[in-house]
Amino acid sequence: MLATALAPEVGYDKAAEISKEAFKNDKTIREVAREQTDLSEEELDEALDAKKMTGT
Repeated sequence: MLATALAPEVGYDKAAEISKEAFKNDKTIREVAREQTDLSEEELDEALDAKKMTGT
């Protein structure tokens, strides 16, 4: 779910790459996105806001 949320920001292929890397290395999506993108903490907060994604 979180990788899909990154797709509008980094593109589908990069989001999938981040997801696979996170799983492979037992890291969070946020950790890998920090390492592999130039998104700010604020942009990551916005993109990875689970409440916003679920509408609650």
